[in-house]
Amino acid sequence: MWTPALVVVVAVLAKDVIATSYPSSPVYPAIPADKSTPFQQRLGYHGPTQMAIGWNTFAPLTKPTVHYGFAPNKLWFSASSHSSVTYPTSRTWANSVLIEGLLPATTYYYKIESTNSSIDSFKTGRVAGDHTPFAAALVIDMGNFGEYGLTVNETKAKRAAEGTPVDAYIPPELKHTTIERLVDIASEYEFVLHPGDFAYADTWIGSVQDGFLPGNLSNGVALYEGLSEIFFDQLATVARMKPYMVGVGNHEADCNEDTSNQYLCPIGQTNFTGWINRYANVMPASSQSLIDDLFKREDAWVRDERDAKQVRERRKIKQGTTRAGTERSTTTKSAASLANPPFWYSFDYGMAHIVMFDTETDFGNGLIGPEELNGSSGLNNGPFGTYQNEQIDFLHADLAAVDRKKTPWVVAAGHRPWYTVGGGCTLCQQVFEPILKQYDVDLAVFGHVHNMQRLKPTYNNTVDPAGLNNPSAPWYLVSGAAGQVEGRSSLGNSSLFPEYVDWAYDAAWGFSLIKFLDRQHLEVQFIESDTGAVLDSATLFKKH
Repeated sequence: MWTPALVVVVAVLAKDVIATSYPSSPVYPAIPADKSTPFQQRLGYHGPTQMAIGWNTFAPLTKPTVHYGFAPNKLWFSASSHSSVTYPTSRTWANSVLIEGLLPATTYYYKIESTNSSIDSFKTGRVAGDHTPFAAALVIDMGNFGEYGLTVNETKAKRAAEGTPVDAYIPPELKHTTIERLVDIASEYEFVLHPGDFAYADTWIGSVQDGFLPGNLSNGVALYEGLSEIFFDQLATVARMKPYMVGVGNHEADCNEDTSNQYLCPIGQTNFTGWINRYANVMPASSQSLIDDLFKREDAWVRDERDAKQVRERRKIKQGTTRAGTERSTTTKSAASLANPPFWYSFDYGMAHIVMFDTETDFGNGLIGPEELNGSSGLNNGPFGTYQNEQIDFLHADLAAVDRKKTPWVVAAGHRPWYTVGGGCTLCQQVFEPILKQYDVDLAVFGHVHNMQRLKPTYNNTVDPAGLNNPSAPWYLVSGAAGQVEGRSSLGNSSLFPEYVDWAYDAAWGFSLIKFLDRQHLEVQFIESDTGAVLDSATLFKKH
């Protein structure tokens, strides 16, 4: 019998009082006096007329609220929810609000309601069919930076060799990191794709044993939560200003990847619980363009000519200038009902259709994903579908519904690659590769392997002879070098690389930019995080 996994998430209402005793941890961030102070801010794109805003607080909120408008001093509109959730080992509550009735491709300013919050901004997405060039950042396999993560002084041995006390404070500066580089070039991309591996809090046991983290096994619950809090606070530097679209990786599964230490993982630190808690209400369901939602706010106050122009634009769209989202196929509606964010979902953005899929669980057709019981990692997590083939059915329904006239480019994002130096996930290939080929996916992006690789268009282990000149096979990338404490994956002898490897690099931390130039040209750049240098670039031509 198919039994979906149980995920422990506690919804908190105003009348609820939860008394929780937290174990001590030397890595916990300080709790502010005002416990409504927002932390871990994150944006999720929900079509061109909506934006989800998530954040964490050290107390439950009765009515999470965001104020927003067209200027920092004109936050005249508000959106609220009753979504304030937590789980047994968490010190914080995850709050989320969905703002509706926005204009596409428009900058809005917002302030999370609190006595201790700042004004931030975001730009709404492009309507499907808008073929204005844009770029997306691709970031995978990224953990903590600074004192308790990846630093210039990475290990106890290095600190000792340099005469630095092992317990000396190392400021968590982000100047050499992927996060800081993303901030520096924020004007060059419109959203971030991050399909898997966040925080690397599940490495705490090894870090304690190596003397890199203070504490011992008795601090495990708190160390895991503390490392998670630190990471998502760091990530907010980017995620509070750019839609940060996430997928699942193996490091979100459990408090420790070693199956022999699973007794150390209490309820709350298994089965992707912390990750679901943060992102389930922030990621979208499917690619339906929600232009009609614009008109929910036609009664908005018209305070000046700028606002009057916005209202006129709403009415212009309503009259038929843009009709994206008003006529959707049955298959798209089916995809929406089958989507299971943040594990599998999709969205349209301008000339691109992006689909996120789960390489950790829910492989369907009787197959066991890597993180499921008896899978290759065997951590007994998942499945998450309401029935066995839900993810597979979603992918078929979603990709079959793509309108290539509006969104000629189709990008699939997962965590575990099947084409990579050193060998990849063969079961992933068996399950997902035929689907990507069937629906003519243009680009497939992955991480998991901690280096950067640009591969040739390939199908069934055979390189497409067309190369990047209108291939029929998907083009594959591995971009798993954003930075984390496990280190980079050595590529070894290049003479032993598989035929499908075009370029590979393991000497620096980095990420990628995917540039949608026009309906027939897509460029990929690999960027070194430290310097911002372009390490490699290539352009795909597809006769769409």
